[in-house]
Amino acid sequence: MKRAVAFVALLLGTTACVGPFASGPSGGLMYQVPTPPTLTYVTGDTSNIDISSPMGSMRMRGTSTATLAMSFERSADGLQVTTTFQELNARLTQPMGGAVTADADDLEGPLVFTMDDRGHSTVVSVPEMNGQAGQMANPHAIAYQFFPILPGGAPKAGASWTDTIHYEAEVGPGETNSTTIMTYTLQGDTVVDGLTLLKINMTGNADVTAFAVTEGMEVTQIFSGDVSGYALWDPARSVYVGGYNEADMSGTVEVPAAGMPPMPLTLSSKGHVKLQGS
Repeated sequence: MKRAVAFVALLLGTTACVGPFASGPSGGLMYQVPTPPTLTYVTGDTSNIDISSPMGSMRMRGTSTATLAMSFERSADGLQVTTTFQELNARLTQPMGGAVTADADDLEGPLVFTMDDRGHSTVVSVPEMNGQAGQMANPHAIAYQFFPILPGGAPKAGASWTDTIHYEAEVGPGETNSTTIMTYTLQGDTVVDGLTLLKINMTGNADVTAFAVTEGMEVTQIFSGDVSGYALWDPARSVYVGGYNEADMSGTVEVPAAGMPPMPLTLSSKGHVKLQGS
């Protein structure tokens, strides 16, 4: 049962994330190759997971930090992004066993994906994941959810746009199907650390279904809930310099071999990303 519970860690990366974006030559918000073409971001996330089981309430806490070097180049689809995990420290504590951990040594090779000028992505290749990385890392979530979907035009303050982010992926020892409907609103100028930046607010709803076989047991989670956050953009450099996201979700986890009914679960998470050196 403890490894089945630990599988919930696979879901921590399925909530909304934010990432770098730039203004095109026409002034529209769209993706392009930044200068320099490689940007390095530092991320941090915390999550609390509560499961109500016949044995009582179980709480797990997940934490992770990562340093991601992202290199951009032109491709037939718009841009190709090659992401290297320079650092990764992920940890999940659980009441039914020891902590589950993973680091950058558990990942071999980069994450490569393409995206169009609005941010719709397609995975080209993912790192080979060893040890516990299959449970603790979700490269597909970075490819599909790290970057917000942009309008492509030149919106004014108060303008909003809505898009759907959907992906199906094999993640470690299981499969994940994630759909997020997100609304973005350009709030306007804000000052952070003396810099005048643009702020884009994000609100939406996520639906996730995940399946895995761990230690010979089938495990299924189905949950949904609210996601929100914001992205900060530096118009002087045309790059994303920071962002924040959070999620409050609920659902069930089912382990048929355990002979128990579906167990209610709740998940709350908070995360941030910052351009290194900004």
